[in-house]
Amino acid sequence: MNKTLKFISLILIGVLILTSFGLQNEPKILFHKIRFTASSVELEKWNIKDTTGTAFVMETLDNYGRTKELRFYNWKHQLDWAGSGFYGGSIINYDYEKNKIIETFFSSDNEIANDFKTSEVPYRHIYFLNDNNQIVDLKQIYKIDFEWTKESFEETIKHLEFYKNYPDEGSDLHNVFGYSYGFAKMNGINPKRKK
Repeated sequence: MNKTLKFISLILIGVLILTSFGLQNEPKILFHKIRFTASSVELEKWNIKDTTGTAFVMETLDNYGRTKELRFYNWKHQLDWAGSGFYGGSIINYDYEKNKIIETFFSSDNEIANDFKTSEVPYRHIYFLNDNNQIVDLKQIYKIDFEWTKESFEETIKHLEFYKNYPDEGSDLHNVFGYSYGFAKMNGINPKRKK
């Protein structure tokens, strides 16, 4: 009887361990109702259950309760992004390092959203945080594509020469751009720019 009880106890502990590991690795997903306008995306309601016929943001959280990814879908459930693409993209990914949030914009699973030659906007923001989780600096990273030909080099040089007269004067962003659409943010923390 004692051996049987030990055997059953070991099986139950094994099942419990396997179940808890499986639950930890399953991403938590939230849905938020949005509305697309000609130039932006507006959040209408947090944490909806039914996305039928609704434009929504699908927010995936990492194991630390932070926003890991935002995906923007129109009412047909197709990836979408509004307006000119001044900032953002239909997918926004987040990576976290010590005192740093890296926000990268994608138009599809493997295509970066913004190219400097067509939109003159960054494809990535890097937010530097102090120990109080305030934004103390913001770097904007740009991407430029061109063909490997003499004509393409000349065209790219002309494009960059034009913008050389407009040095970066910093960003007017006062918080993490995509966190406007993410409920979890940095496990409930929404870093603001230090004044």
